[in-house]
Amino acid sequence: MDIESLKYVAEDLSFSSTWNGDMASEEIRRGSATLRRLLVEETYSTALRACGFEKEPKLIAIAWENMMSKEDTSLLEVALAGGVNTNGIDIALQVIFKNVSADWSPPISPNPQSLRENGYPGEKIYNLSEYLKSPSGFVNGIPFSRRDVIKYIANVKGGVHLNPKQRKQEEKLVARIGKIDKRISIFGTDGLLVELVAIAKSIGDSDDAKRFISCGKF
Repeated sequence: MDIESLKYVAEDLSFSSTWNGDMASEEIRRGSATLRRLLVEETYSTALRACGFEKEPKLIAIAWENMMSKEDTSLLEVALAGGVNTNGIDIALQVIFKNVSADWSPPISPNPQSLRENGYPGEKIYNLSEYLKSPSGFVNGIPFSRRDVIKYIANVKGGVHLNPKQRKQEEKLVARIGKIDKRISIFGTDGLLVELVAIAKSIGDSDDAKRFISCGKF
C-alpha cells in the first residue's frame, strides 16, 4: 500500500469519526460505501499492517452478551444495539420483544456498566475482527452482525455496485436484514441507518484509529 493509499485510509477514518446521529439519511447512505471499503474490504487492516502495526486495532462498543442472556435475545422480534447520540439523546438498545406473557418481566442485564465516562451500557473492548462479527441486532431472535449492517446498507441503499457473483452471495443477507428495515425509526430516521452511524463512530473514535491517523507516515 503506497503513501497516497494510506492517506486515503486516514482521511476515511477521520471522516467516520465525524459521523453523528443527526446526519441526514442521504449522507449516511453515501458514507456506507466508505465503511464497506474500510472494514468489509479490509483496507483499514491492510493500512495498519503497512504502517507496522502488529496487533489488531481495538475499539469500544455495546456487547449484547453484557445486556441479555441468549435465552432473552431469543425473545427479540427486532433489535438494534445503537450507541450514538441523536437529537441530544443517547440511543442504545432499541428492542421490540415477541409476544410475551402478562407476567413477563424485562431481562436483568448481567453487566450493564459502561467503560467510558460518556459511554453506553454494556460496553466491551473488541478486537476489530471480533467487533465486525459481533451482533449488531436481531430479527426473530436470530442475530446479524455489524459487518452485515455495513454490507446491507452499502448494497441496498449506498449505491455500491457488486459483481454478479458478489450479489448472488449476498442475496440471503439482503433478504434477512430487510426484515428489520424501517421497523425501528429514531427521530424519523431509519434505525438501521442510525446503527451504521454507531458503527462508524465506534471505529473512528477508537484510540487505535486516532493513533494510525497521527502516526506521521503519510
